[in-house]
Amino acid sequence: MVSEFRSRWERLDLIRREKFDIVLPKALRENQVDMWIHSMKLGNPDPLFKDLGIGFTLLSPQPYDGSSVYFIFTDRGSDRIERAVIGAEALYGDGGYDIILEEGDLRQFVAERTPQRIAINMSGFFAVADSLSHMEYLKLVEVLGEPYASRLVSAEHVISDFRGRRVIREIVEYGQLGETTRRLIERALSNEIITPDMTTLEDVAWWIKDQILTLGIEPIFERLFMPKILYSTQSDMVATTSPQYVFRRGDLFQYDFGFGAMNLGSDIKRTAYILPRGETAVPPGVQHAWDEGLRARQALRDSIKVGRTAGETGKIIGRNFEAAGFVFVNLTGDPAFSGGWEAVWQQALDARGMKPEDAHKTQVSTDCHCVGNTGDSEIEAGPSISGFRQGTAHLMIKPNHLFAFELFADTAIPEWDGTRVRFGIEDNAIVTEDGVQYLYPPNNRILLIH
Repeated sequence: MVSEFRSRWERLDLIRREKFDIVLPKALRENQVDMWIHSMKLGNPDPLFKDLGIGFTLLSPQPYDGSSVYFIFTDRGSDRIERAVIGAEALYGDGGYDIILEEGDLRQFVAERTPQRIAINMSGFFAVADSLSHMEYLKLVEVLGEPYASRLVSAEHVISDFRGRRVIREIVEYGQLGETTRRLIERALSNEIITPDMTTLEDVAWWIKDQILTLGIEPIFERLFMPKILYSTQSDMVATTSPQYVFRRGDLFQYDFGFGAMNLGSDIKRTAYILPRGETAVPPGVQHAWDEGLRARQALRDSIKVGRTAGETGKIIGRNFEAAGFVFVNLTGDPAFSGGWEAVWQQALDARGMKPEDAHKTQVSTDCHCVGNTGDSEIEAGPSISGFRQGTAHLMIKPNHLFAFELFADTAIPEWDGTRVRFGIEDNAIVTEDGVQYLYPPNNRILLIH
Protein backbone atom coordinates (compact mmCIF):
# COMPACT_ATOMS: atom_id res chain seq x y z
CA MET A 1 0.00 0.00 0.00
CA VAL A 2 1.37 3.42 -1.02
CA SER A 3 1.04 6.09 1.68
CA GLU A 4 0.89 9.70 0.42
CA PHE A 5 1.53 10.95 3.93
CA ARG A 6 4.69 8.85 4.19
CA SER A 7 5.81 9.93 0.73
CA ARG A 8 5.55 13.63 1.65
CA TRP A 9 7.31 12.98 4.95
CA GLU A 10 10.19 11.19 3.25
CA ARG A 11 10.55 13.85 0.56
CA LEU A 12 10.75 16.60 3.16
CA ASP A 13 13.28 14.50 5.07
CA LEU A 14 15.38 14.13 1.91
CA ILE A 15 15.29 17.88 1.28
CA ARG A 16 16.48 18.57 4.82
CA ARG A 17 19.33 16.07 4.64
CA GLU A 18 20.48 17.38 1.26
CA LYS A 19 20.39 20.97 2.48
CA PHE A 20 22.39 20.01 5.56
CA ASP A 21 25.03 18.38 3.37
CA ILE A 22 25.19 20.85 0.48
CA VAL A 23 23.85 24.26 1.56
CA LEU A 24 24.49 24.51 5.30
CA PRO A 25 28.32 24.65 5.14
CA LYS A 26 28.13 27.58 2.69
CA ALA A 27 25.47 29.37 4.75
CA LEU A 28 27.62 29.25 7.90
CA ARG A 29 31.04 29.90 6.40
CA GLU A 30 30.07 32.69 4.04
CA ASN A 31 28.57 34.51 7.03
CA GLN A 32 31.49 33.75 9.41
CA VAL A 33 29.32 31.81 11.85
CA ASP A 34 30.70 28.98 14.00
CA MET A 35 27.40 27.85 15.49
CA TRP A 36 23.75 28.40 14.62
CA ILE A 37 21.25 27.85 17.43
CA HIS A 38 17.65 27.90 16.27
CA SER A 39 15.40 27.92 19.32
CA MET A 40 11.78 26.82 19.12
CA LYS A 41 9.16 26.69 21.82
CA LEU A 42 6.35 24.21 22.28
CA GLY A 43 3.05 25.98 21.53
CA ASN A 44 4.67 28.82 19.56
CA PRO A 45 4.78 27.79 15.85
CA ASP A 46 8.10 28.52 14.16
CA PRO A 47 8.42 29.39 10.43
CA LEU A 48 11.41 27.01 10.07
CA PHE A 49 9.81 23.99 11.72
CA LYS A 50 9.34 22.15 8.43
CA ASP A 51 12.88 23.06 7.36
CA LEU A 52 14.52 21.83 10.55
CA GLY A 53 12.10 19.98 12.78
CA ILE A 54 9.44 18.02 10.92
CA GLY A 55 9.82 14.44 12.10
CA PHE A 56 10.43 15.56 15.68
CA THR A 57 8.10 16.09 18.60
CA LEU A 58 8.92 18.87 21.03
CA LEU A 59 9.06 17.47 24.56
CA SER A 60 6.92 19.07 27.26
CA PRO A 61 8.22 18.67 30.80
CA GLN A 62 7.05 22.27 31.38
CA PRO A 63 3.77 22.42 29.44
CA TYR A 64 2.51 25.76 30.80
CA ASP A 65 5.37 28.06 29.82
CA GLY A 66 6.32 26.01 26.79
CA SER A 67 9.43 23.86 26.77
CA SER A 68 12.32 24.83 24.54
CA VAL A 69 14.01 22.84 21.80
CA TYR A 70 17.30 23.85 20.19
CA PHE A 71 18.42 22.86 16.70
CA ILE A 72 22.17 23.45 16.74
CA PHE A 73 24.58 23.42 13.82
CA THR A 74 28.31 23.65 14.53
CA ASP A 75 31.17 24.16 12.11
CA ARG A 76 33.93 21.99 13.58
CA GLY A 77 36.26 22.31 10.60
CA SER A 78 35.34 19.24 8.57
CA ASP A 79 33.35 19.13 5.33
CA ARG A 80 30.27 18.14 7.29
CA ILE A 81 28.49 20.49 9.70
CA GLU A 82 27.63 18.80 13.00
CA ARG A 83 23.86 18.75 13.66
CA ALA A 84 22.27 18.37 17.08
CA VAL A 85 18.77 18.54 18.56
CA ILE A 86 18.39 19.38 22.22
CA GLY A 87 14.98 18.98 23.84
CA ALA A 88 13.11 16.99 21.17
CA GLU A 89 12.47 13.39 20.23
CA ALA A 90 12.75 11.87 16.76
CA LEU A 91 9.52 10.26 15.56
CA TYR A 92 10.92 8.39 12.58
CA GLY A 93 14.62 7.86 11.84
CA ASP A 94 17.21 10.38 12.95
CA GLY A 95 16.10 13.29 10.76
CA GLY A 96 19.64 13.81 9.54
CA TYR A 97 20.87 14.80 13.00
CA ASP A 98 24.01 13.40 14.66
CA ILE A 99 23.19 14.11 18.29
CA ILE A 100 19.90 14.15 20.24
CA LEU A 101 20.09 15.38 23.85
CA GLU A 102 17.86 16.69 26.61
CA GLU A 103 17.15 20.38 27.24
CA GLY A 104 19.38 20.53 30.29
CA ASP A 105 22.45 19.62 28.23
CA LEU A 106 22.55 22.89 26.29
CA ARG A 107 25.16 24.82 28.29
CA GLN A 108 27.69 21.99 28.42
CA PHE A 109 27.15 21.19 24.74
CA VAL A 110 27.97 24.76 23.69
CA ALA A 111 30.93 25.10 26.08
CA GLU A 112 32.56 21.95 24.72
CA ARG A 113 32.59 23.51 21.23
CA THR A 114 33.76 27.03 22.22
CA PRO A 115 32.10 28.93 19.30
CA GLN A 116 33.22 32.51 18.65
CA ARG A 117 30.09 33.65 16.76
CA ILE A 118 26.73 32.11 17.62
CA ALA A 119 23.86 32.98 15.28
CA ILE A 120 20.37 32.85 16.77
CA ASN A 121 16.91 33.36 15.29
CA MET A 122 16.43 37.06 15.96
CA SER A 123 16.27 39.70 13.22
CA GLY A 124 15.06 43.19 12.52
CA PHE A 125 15.28 42.48 8.80
CA PHE A 126 13.65 39.13 7.95
CA ALA A 127 10.43 38.05 9.67
CA VAL A 128 11.17 34.36 9.16
CA ALA A 129 14.47 34.79 11.06
CA ASP A 130 12.87 36.58 14.01
CA SER A 131 10.95 33.81 15.79
CA LEU A 132 12.86 33.97 19.09
CA SER A 133 10.64 35.57 21.72
CA HIS A 134 12.00 38.09 24.22
CA MET A 135 11.54 35.71 27.14
CA GLU A 136 13.17 32.88 25.22
CA TYR A 137 16.12 35.15 24.43
CA LEU A 138 16.54 36.01 28.11
CA LYS A 139 16.39 32.33 28.97
CA LEU A 140 19.02 31.48 26.35
CA VAL A 141 21.36 34.20 27.64
CA GLU A 142 20.96 32.94 31.19
CA VAL A 143 21.57 29.30 30.28
CA LEU A 144 24.62 29.97 28.11
CA GLY A 145 26.22 32.48 30.45
CA GLU A 146 29.46 34.27 29.63
CA PRO A 147 31.44 34.38 27.44
CA TYR A 148 28.91 32.81 25.07
CA ALA A 149 26.02 35.18 25.81
CA SER A 150 28.15 38.03 24.44
CA ARG A 151 28.84 36.13 21.23
CA LEU A 152 25.23 35.99 20.04
CA VAL A 153 24.49 37.52 16.62
CA SER A 154 21.54 37.50 14.24
CA ALA A 155 21.07 34.40 12.08
CA GLU A 156 19.18 36.39 9.44
CA HIS A 157 21.73 35.95 6.64
CA VAL A 158 22.43 32.33 7.57
CA ILE A 159 18.70 31.61 7.33
CA SER A 160 18.37 33.59 4.08
CA ASP A 161 21.20 31.62 2.49
CA PHE A 162 20.03 28.28 3.89
CA ARG A 163 16.54 28.75 2.53
CA GLY A 164 17.44 30.56 -0.68
CA ARG A 165 19.86 28.02 -2.17
CA ARG A 166 17.75 25.16 -3.44
CA VAL A 167 18.72 21.50 -3.74
CA ILE A 168 17.47 19.34 -6.61
CA ARG A 169 14.63 17.73 -4.64
CA GLU A 170 13.29 21.18 -3.71
CA ILE A 171 13.50 22.29 -7.34
CA VAL A 172 11.59 19.19 -8.44
CA GLU A 173 8.90 19.78 -5.81
CA TYR A 174 8.64 23.44 -6.76
CA GLY A 175 8.29 22.60 -10.44
CA GLN A 176 5.44 20.23 -9.60
CA LEU A 177 3.76 22.86 -7.43
CA GLY A 178 4.10 25.43 -10.22
CA GLU A 179 2.62 23.06 -12.79
CA THR A 180 -0.31 22.25 -10.50
CA THR A 181 -0.90 25.97 -9.92
CA ARG A 182 -0.71 26.66 -13.66
CA ARG A 183 -3.25 23.96 -14.48
CA LEU A 184 -5.66 25.14 -11.80
CA ILE A 185 -5.55 28.79 -12.81
CA GLU A 186 -5.88 27.98 -16.52
CA ARG A 187 -8.92 25.78 -15.77
CA ALA A 188 -10.36 28.62 -13.70
CA LEU A 189 -10.03 30.96 -16.70
CA SER A 190 -11.92 28.75 -19.13
CA ASN A 191 -15.47 27.94 -20.23
CA GLU A 192 -15.40 25.02 -17.81
CA ILE A 193 -15.77 27.51 -14.95
CA ILE A 194 -16.73 30.86 -16.50
CA THR A 195 -20.03 31.34 -18.30
CA PRO A 196 -20.43 34.91 -19.59
CA ASP A 197 -23.33 36.81 -17.99
CA MET A 198 -23.61 34.20 -15.21
CA THR A 199 -20.30 33.63 -13.36
CA THR A 200 -19.03 36.17 -10.83
CA LEU A 201 -15.48 37.01 -9.76
CA GLU A 202 -16.23 35.45 -6.39
CA ASP A 203 -17.46 32.21 -8.00
CA VAL A 204 -14.03 31.69 -9.58
CA ALA A 205 -12.26 32.37 -6.29
CA TRP A 206 -14.35 29.85 -4.33
CA TRP A 207 -14.01 27.23 -7.06
CA ILE A 208 -10.22 27.29 -6.99
CA LYS A 209 -10.22 27.07 -3.18
CA ASP A 210 -12.33 23.91 -3.43
CA GLN A 211 -9.88 22.43 -5.94
CA ILE A 212 -7.05 22.89 -3.46
CA LEU A 213 -9.06 20.96 -0.89
CA THR A 214 -9.37 18.05 -3.32
CA LEU A 215 -5.56 17.93 -3.44
CA GLY A 216 -5.52 17.22 0.29
CA ILE A 217 -4.33 20.72 1.16
CA GLU A 218 -6.33 23.10 3.30
CA PRO A 219 -6.17 26.58 1.77
CA ILE A 220 -5.33 29.57 3.94
CA PHE A 221 -8.34 31.90 4.09
CA GLU A 222 -6.51 35.15 4.82
CA ARG A 223 -7.43 36.39 1.34
CA LEU A 224 -9.90 35.33 -1.29
CA PHE A 225 -7.96 35.88 -4.50
CA MET A 226 -10.28 37.00 -7.31
CA PRO A 227 -9.67 37.82 -10.96
CA LYS A 228 -9.08 41.50 -11.79
CA ILE A 229 -10.75 43.11 -14.78
CA LEU A 230 -8.17 45.06 -16.81
CA TYR A 231 -10.67 46.44 -19.32
CA SER A 232 -14.34 45.92 -20.13
CA THR A 233 -15.98 46.91 -23.39
CA GLN A 234 -19.43 46.87 -21.71
CA SER A 235 -19.08 47.61 -18.01
CA ASP A 236 -18.04 50.62 -15.96
CA MET A 237 -14.63 49.85 -14.42
CA VAL A 238 -15.79 50.83 -10.93
CA ALA A 239 -18.44 48.09 -11.09
CA THR A 240 -15.82 45.47 -11.97
CA THR A 241 -14.19 45.74 -8.54
CA SER A 242 -17.15 44.12 -6.76
CA PRO A 243 -16.83 40.41 -5.86
CA GLN A 244 -20.34 39.99 -7.30
CA TYR A 245 -19.36 41.41 -10.68
CA VAL A 246 -20.60 39.12 -13.47
CA PHE A 247 -18.19 38.44 -16.34
CA ARG A 248 -19.32 39.92 -19.64
CA ARG A 249 -18.25 39.48 -23.23
CA GLY A 250 -15.38 41.81 -24.11
CA ASP A 251 -13.85 41.60 -20.63
CA LEU A 252 -10.04 41.38 -20.46
CA PHE A 253 -8.83 40.19 -17.07
CA GLN A 254 -6.03 38.55 -15.16
CA TYR A 255 -5.82 36.23 -12.17
CA ASP A 256 -2.97 36.35 -9.63
CA PHE A 257 -2.93 33.16 -7.59
CA GLY A 258 -0.77 30.70 -5.70
CA PHE A 259 -0.90 28.26 -2.81
CA GLY A 260 1.37 26.37 -0.46
CA ALA A 261 2.34 22.70 -0.27
CA MET A 262 5.40 20.73 0.88
CA ASN A 263 6.85 23.79 2.64
CA LEU A 264 6.78 25.71 -0.66
CA GLY A 265 4.54 28.41 -2.11
CA SER A 266 3.68 29.53 -5.66
CA ASP A 267 2.67 32.90 -7.13
CA ILE A 268 1.69 33.21 -10.82
CA LYS A 269 -0.61 35.20 -13.11
CA ARG A 270 -2.69 34.29 -16.14
CA THR A 271 -4.66 36.55 -18.48
CA ALA A 272 -7.93 35.84 -20.31
CA TYR A 273 -10.36 37.52 -22.72
CA ILE A 274 -14.05 36.75 -23.19
CA LEU A 275 -14.76 36.83 -26.91
CA PRO A 276 -17.69 38.95 -28.10
CA ARG A 277 -20.04 36.99 -30.34
CA GLY A 278 -18.63 36.59 -33.83
CA GLU A 279 -15.01 37.22 -32.76
CA THR A 280 -12.31 34.55 -32.72
CA ALA A 281 -9.30 36.43 -31.29
CA VAL A 282 -8.35 39.40 -29.16
CA PRO A 283 -8.24 42.75 -30.99
CA PRO A 284 -4.95 43.33 -32.86
CA GLY A 285 -3.97 46.17 -30.52
CA VAL A 286 -4.40 43.93 -27.51
CA GLN A 287 -2.32 41.21 -29.14
CA HIS A 288 0.40 43.74 -29.93
CA ALA A 289 0.41 44.91 -26.30
CA TRP A 290 0.69 41.30 -25.13
CA ASP A 291 3.53 40.60 -27.55
CA GLU A 292 5.34 43.67 -26.23
CA GLY A 293 5.06 42.20 -22.74
CA LEU A 294 6.61 38.94 -23.89
CA ARG A 295 9.40 40.85 -25.63
CA ALA A 296 10.09 42.71 -22.39
CA ARG A 297 10.11 39.40 -20.52
CA GLN A 298 12.92 38.15 -22.74
CA ALA A 299 14.92 41.31 -22.03
CA LEU A 300 14.30 40.73 -18.33
CA ARG A 301 15.40 37.12 -18.58
CA ASP A 302 18.64 38.09 -20.33
CA SER A 303 19.45 40.61 -17.58
CA ILE A 304 19.44 38.38 -14.48
CA LYS A 305 22.63 36.53 -13.58
CA VAL A 306 24.12 34.80 -10.55
CA GLY A 307 26.82 36.76 -8.70
CA ARG A 308 25.29 40.23 -8.82
CA THR A 309 23.35 41.97 -6.09
CA ALA A 310 19.64 42.59 -6.53
CA GLY A 311 20.35 46.34 -6.73
CA GLU A 312 22.98 45.98 -9.44
CA THR A 313 20.65 43.71 -11.38
CA GLY A 314 17.81 46.24 -11.18
CA LYS A 315 20.00 48.92 -12.79
CA ILE A 316 21.01 46.53 -15.60
CA ILE A 317 17.37 45.63 -16.22
CA GLY A 318 16.44 49.31 -16.52
CA ARG A 319 19.20 49.98 -19.05
CA ASN A 320 18.29 46.90 -21.08
CA PHE A 321 14.59 47.81 -21.16
CA GLU A 322 15.42 51.28 -22.48
CA ALA A 323 17.88 49.87 -25.04
CA ALA A 324 15.12 47.55 -26.29
CA GLY A 325 12.82 50.50 -26.95
CA PHE A 326 10.71 50.43 -23.79
CA VAL A 327 10.07 53.13 -21.21
CA PHE A 328 11.49 51.81 -17.93
CA VAL A 329 9.14 52.59 -15.05
CA ASN A 330 11.21 52.30 -11.88
CA LEU A 331 8.57 52.11 -9.17
CA THR A 332 9.98 53.39 -5.88
CA GLY A 333 6.72 53.05 -3.97
CA ASP A 334 4.93 49.76 -3.40
CA PRO A 335 1.57 50.07 -5.24
CA ALA A 336 -0.16 48.22 -2.41
CA PHE A 337 0.94 50.71 0.25
CA SER A 338 1.93 53.96 -1.47
CA GLY A 339 -1.26 55.34 -2.94
CA GLY A 340 -2.13 52.72 -5.56
CA TRP A 341 -0.92 51.75 -9.00
CA GLU A 342 -1.78 54.92 -10.87
CA ALA A 343 -0.08 57.19 -8.34
CA VAL A 344 3.21 55.29 -8.10
CA TRP A 345 3.30 54.67 -11.86
CA GLN A 346 2.88 58.36 -12.66
CA GLN A 347 5.44 59.28 -10.01
CA ALA A 348 7.97 56.99 -11.69
CA LEU A 349 7.20 58.42 -15.14
CA ASP A 350 7.64 61.96 -13.81
CA ALA A 351 11.01 61.00 -12.30
CA ARG A 352 12.18 59.53 -15.61
CA GLY A 353 10.85 62.28 -17.80
CA MET A 354 8.85 61.73 -20.99
CA LYS A 355 9.48 63.04 -24.51
CA PRO A 356 6.90 63.17 -27.34
CA GLU A 357 8.62 60.24 -29.07
CA ASP A 358 8.05 58.11 -25.95
CA ALA A 359 4.26 58.31 -26.17
CA HIS A 360 3.83 55.24 -28.39
CA LYS A 361 6.23 53.06 -26.43
CA THR A 362 5.30 50.29 -24.02
CA GLN A 363 6.05 51.23 -20.42
CA VAL A 364 7.60 48.40 -18.41
CA SER A 365 8.23 47.81 -14.72
CA THR A 366 9.48 44.75 -12.86
CA ASP A 367 9.01 43.14 -9.47
CA CYS A 368 11.08 39.96 -9.38
CA HIS A 369 10.46 39.26 -5.73
CA CYS A 370 11.72 36.31 -3.77
CA VAL A 371 9.49 33.25 -3.47
CA GLY A 372 10.07 29.71 -2.32
CA ASN A 373 8.87 28.56 1.06
CA THR A 374 5.90 30.87 0.61
CA GLY A 375 4.54 32.65 -2.43
CA ASP A 376 4.13 35.85 -0.40
CA SER A 377 6.69 38.47 -1.32
CA GLU A 378 6.28 40.21 2.03
CA ILE A 379 7.54 37.35 4.22
CA GLU A 380 10.18 35.61 2.12
CA ALA A 381 13.87 35.92 2.95
CA GLY A 382 16.12 36.66 0.00
CA PRO A 383 17.06 39.09 -2.79
CA SER A 384 14.22 40.80 -4.67
CA ILE A 385 14.71 42.89 -7.81
CA SER A 386 12.42 45.90 -7.55
CA GLY A 387 12.73 49.62 -7.04
CA PHE A 388 10.42 49.46 -4.04
CA ARG A 389 12.22 46.55 -2.36
CA GLN A 390 15.46 48.34 -1.57
CA GLY A 391 15.76 46.52 1.74
CA THR A 392 17.16 43.49 -0.11
CA ALA A 393 19.08 45.39 -2.82
CA HIS A 394 22.43 44.53 -1.18
CA LEU A 395 21.80 40.77 -1.21
CA MET A 396 23.69 38.68 -3.74
CA ILE A 397 21.78 36.51 -6.20
CA LYS A 398 23.20 33.05 -5.57
CA PRO A 399 22.80 29.82 -7.56
CA ASN A 400 19.40 28.10 -7.49
CA HIS A 401 17.50 31.14 -6.23
CA LEU A 402 13.71 31.00 -6.77
CA PHE A 403 11.84 34.18 -7.56
CA ALA A 404 8.63 35.48 -9.09
CA PHE A 405 9.66 36.32 -12.66
CA GLU A 406 7.25 39.25 -12.81
CA LEU A 407 6.83 42.34 -14.96
CA PHE A 408 4.15 44.86 -15.90
CA ALA A 409 3.77 46.10 -19.48
CA ASP A 410 1.55 49.13 -20.11
CA THR A 411 0.51 49.84 -23.72
CA ALA A 412 -2.14 51.98 -25.45
CA ILE A 413 -4.85 50.02 -27.30
CA PRO A 414 -6.03 51.79 -30.51
CA GLU A 415 -9.31 49.82 -30.70
CA TRP A 416 -10.20 51.04 -27.22
CA ASP A 417 -9.68 54.78 -27.97
CA GLY A 418 -6.08 54.66 -26.85
CA THR A 419 -6.88 53.37 -23.36
CA ARG A 420 -3.74 51.95 -21.80
CA VAL A 421 -3.81 48.39 -20.48
CA ARG A 422 -1.23 47.20 -17.97
CA PHE A 423 -0.57 43.49 -18.32
CA GLY A 424 0.94 41.64 -15.38
CA ILE A 425 3.04 38.71 -16.59
CA GLU A 426 4.32 36.44 -13.83
CA ASP A 427 5.66 32.93 -13.42
CA ASN A 428 8.01 31.39 -10.90
CA ALA A 429 11.52 30.75 -12.19
CA ILE A 430 14.95 29.78 -10.95
CA VAL A 431 18.23 31.53 -11.62
CA THR A 432 21.13 29.13 -12.07
CA GLU A 433 24.74 29.48 -13.20
CA ASP A 434 23.31 29.27 -16.74
CA GLY A 435 20.79 32.07 -16.21
CA VAL A 436 17.02 32.12 -15.69
CA GLN A 437 15.23 28.83 -16.29
CA TYR A 438 11.52 28.07 -16.20
CA LEU A 439 10.18 25.39 -13.84
CA TYR A 440 7.06 24.69 -15.92
CA PRO A 441 5.62 26.08 -19.19
CA PRO A 442 5.43 29.88 -18.78
CA ASN A 443 2.60 32.15 -19.83
CA ASN A 444 2.80 32.72 -23.61
CA ARG A 445 -0.77 33.54 -24.60
CA ILE A 446 -3.99 35.23 -23.62
CA LEU A 447 -6.54 32.55 -22.76
CA LEU A 448 -9.78 32.80 -24.78
CA ILE A 449 -13.24 32.19 -23.34
CA HIS A 450 -16.11 31.73 -25.79
